[in-house]
Amino acid sequence: MKSNAYQIWFEADGMKLQIPVNPESFKVQKSGNNDSFTIVGLGEATVISDPKAVKISFSSFFPKTYFPGCNVQKPLMPHFYITAISSWMNEKIPIRLYITKCDIVRYMTIEDFSYSQSGGDVGSYNYSITFKEYRAIRVRQININNKKANVSKNQTSRVNTQKKPKTYTAKSGDTLYKIAKKYYGDDSYKSKIYDANKKVIGSNPNDIEGKTLTLP
Repeated sequence: MKSNAYQIWFEADGMKLQIPVNPESFKVQKSGNNDSFTIVGLGEATVISDPKAVKISFSSFFPKTYFPGCNVQKPLMPHFYITAISSWMNEKIPIRLYITKCDIVRYMTIEDFSYSQSGGDVGSYNYSITFKEYRAIRVRQININNKKANVSKNQTSRVNTQKKPKTYTAKSGDTLYKIAKKYYGDDSYKSKIYDANKKVIGSNPNDIEGKTLTLP
């Protein structure tokens, strides 16, 4: 097991995985997003914009059994890694990517993931994966009151890397406001949760303790 090598970790949906075999190399792609136009008498001018989202890609393999080149003492079965990555991709869950000794810690989406099995090493899987930087966006709200428009400030929302459950059993101190904020990141969803559970909650939206609620 290599003790001095860099490590690559994926974290999402309450799970943290270290890839068992480091790639020979990985690619970090940073691109500008500038516009250019021509001004008569001046020539080409450039308008500098924010850069495009960073992309990180690499290729490696999931070994069927441990060998000295592994970064972990007991690698998991290849299908475990494949299933986890495919699930995050299909469920559109952003992951947190860590690459130690390179100071890379970023929230990313999985843009491409392909894998194959070669005949010479039955049970092990080669794979290639591409990530794209994830930027959480919260739309500004404009509140119109007495013909005056107030624009709320931009807010950075915490990236949710957890899969939303289908149901939730309310505990002491829970409110629809708290549940909406926790699982949707937006307290305005409290009315949708109430509408979906009127038969369970009854006429009092605050009477939810101990009740199993459907999360629409």
